[in-house]
Amino acid sequence: MSATPISRYDGGQVSSVQVRMTSDRVRRWEFDAASFARRGYDPTDVDRFRMQVADELDLLAAQVANLRAENERLNDHLELHRHGVLPSAGAAKLPAAKEVNLLSAAQREAEQIIAQAHDYAQRVAEYARMQYESYMRAAAEEAKQEAERAVTEYRSSSGANFDDSVATREALRIFGEMMISHMQAAARHLDDGSAQLARTMERIAAEVTAGAAVGASGAAVGAGGAAPVDGGRVRVALPPRHQR
Repeated sequence: MSATPISRYDGGQVSSVQVRMTSDRVRRWEFDAASFARRGYDPTDVDRFRMQVADELDLLAAQVANLRAENERLNDHLELHRHGVLPSAGAAKLPAAKEVNLLSAAQREAEQIIAQAHDYAQRVAEYARMQYESYMRAAAEEAKQEAERAVTEYRSSSGANFDDSVATREALRIFGEMMISHMQAAARHLDDGSAQLARTMERIAAEVTAGAAVGASGAAVGAGGAAPVDGGRVRVALPPRHQR
């Protein structure tokens, strides 16, 4: 596993095979450092969020791998029976095409869900970055205007006693206090967004796990048993796309 840090995608759509976000990419992601006046995200919160997303992706990838392995095992077993390599023990023990198709469909749906989850997580991160940058630009402009207003008032009131160093200190104080206040508000908003995304990823993982169990039980029942509800399909509803 490469340990080289990354801070952006290499191009192409997020949901494409070439640029899919893996747990390794999430763990190696590095956020750009902010300027002195803009401290940016809290590193501890970002690291905690990154590790949580990586764990969720690991769980989803493991579930898909299990489905793929089971599907391949059934296919291999079926081929051996068809070619007479394994003696037939009766139609009840022979994997039916319906079972294989059911597992294949469950595997495809699980892979599609993971791709959608990757795309959703990236869109959330991109939307949060754009919102944060826009918010901080507006905050910096507001703080700058307030500092300039304070200097203008000081110049008018001091007259001949105007001191550049005093004006500079006052401007920096006002600018700094306002930026700190805005950054604290942005951090609270980021915490709320991170918690919401974590809940969404937990729900996706739980529903994929439940769907995989239904698909496997449906394959085990076979042609002679009762069919699983909705054909063992996995149903996961992702939140709507953010409007940019």
